[in-house]
Amino acid sequence: MIICERHGGAAERVTLDSRLLGEGRQDTSVLDIDNALRELEALDPALAQVVEMRYFGGYTDAEIASAMDISDRTVRRHWDKARAFMLAQLEP
Repeated sequence: MIICERHGGAAERVTLDSRLLGEGRQDTSVLDIDNALRELEALDPALAQVVEMRYFGGYTDAEIASAMDISDRTVRRHWDKARAFMLAQLEP
């Protein structure tokens, strides 16, 4: 099997969704997630709202865009920023 180093090689892939669901690392608690989300909300309430709607509400990008009166692309940018922030906050 050939492992492509350009795409992370054999590194374990962890997404915000899998991290929040407790897959991968076992040290992430609901309190850790809540604290990270509160910190994000203090920095940028719109990013926190996207996380809440997408992760906890199960909304699609289109549904979030409609509810927040922004474009689908803006929702995607918000999600990318929020996910990066949350993952950084949840690192041990």
